[in-house]
Amino acid sequence: MKFRQRKRGRPKKNVKKFSALVPLSPLEELKKMQPQTNFDYNSQPETIDESLHIEINDLGYEFDGESSSEELFNEDKDSVAASVQSETTATEAELRVEQELFQIPLPLKFANNKEQKISTKSPTTIHLIDGEKGGCGKSFLSRAFIEYCISIGLDTTVVDADISNKDISKIYSGVETAFFSDDEKQAQQADKIFDLAFEKSVIVNLPAQVYTNVTQWIQRNDLIELGKENSITFVKWFVCTGGVDSVNFFLESLEDLGNQMLHVFVRNWGMCDDWKYIDEMPEFIAAKTKYNFTVMDLPKFPFWERNQVDRLGATFEDALAHHELGVVSKQRVKNFLKQAYAAFKETGLVRD
Repeated sequence: MKFRQRKRGRPKKNVKKFSALVPLSPLEELKKMQPQTNFDYNSQPETIDESLHIEINDLGYEFDGESSSEELFNEDKDSVAASVQSETTATEAELRVEQELFQIPLPLKFANNKEQKISTKSPTTIHLIDGEKGGCGKSFLSRAFIEYCISIGLDTTVVDADISNKDISKIYSGVETAFFSDDEKQAQQADKIFDLAFEKSVIVNLPAQVYTNVTQWIQRNDLIELGKENSITFVKWFVCTGGVDSVNFFLESLEDLGNQMLHVFVRNWGMCDDWKYIDEMPEFIAAKTKYNFTVMDLPKFPFWERNQVDRLGATFEDALAHHELGVVSKQRVKNFLKQAYAAFKETGLVRD
């Protein structure tokens, strides 16, 4: 067999015929995958020199006694592969820079290695301090709750929704206000509570006789589901006086919202010192089984110290340093706070 011989040297170059045999650079792959955009890809430099494209049909066989043309071809092929590998590594980094600058989707083989950034919101809670009846101890529980959060370093937003008395606003600084109205045109006045929960947990001191308005605000706006979407949960702290009517209000709240938000049944020992009758109520027992609510004991605060603190308009911590309270009275305040803080902690619902 005779072979057509030509001068020794590298195989002749031809871009057009051999371009399909050389792997495309990542940037060229990107151009094939991308829909047409305003970005001018043609202005980008080529990543692989055109000299890598080789015409296979015009390759001749050369013999010099030691190296065959087939061996020379294999050397050329190895050189091409090494060059492609080097160019691909450099181009991958360039391509990632382009993707960040021009929002170009990465090719599949690079996209799998790209870190996914997911924005998340820290979970927060809206604590509703309820009791329906006036004088049951809602504001008193709110005050103890606020100071417990301060003691554990939990930053919260306090909302006083009792616009008639403003018991909380008078004592603590930085308190927000909101109210629940029967007028649908003013229904948005309560929306501030939910908006504030995007930043931190919220303690809401509710006034008496707003149960219907609060419940409708939650249900009409589908706030439970909206809260789940935004890592916001609701907890209702229901302060009970020990009377049957007070317990019935609590059971009504469970029927309406017990499957959607956690309820805490707060036994105010300053209003009742015997809860046996309530504990043995068939309705109460059935509700406990069905809704698995939490029970908390709010300790009794001695009447003289309580009246003194209220008259002074002071926080519990400020009262401990006030000159009008004697040493023993201050100790009673300390004992109350110690028991109240322990009760909050035991619920497991307030974490720093």
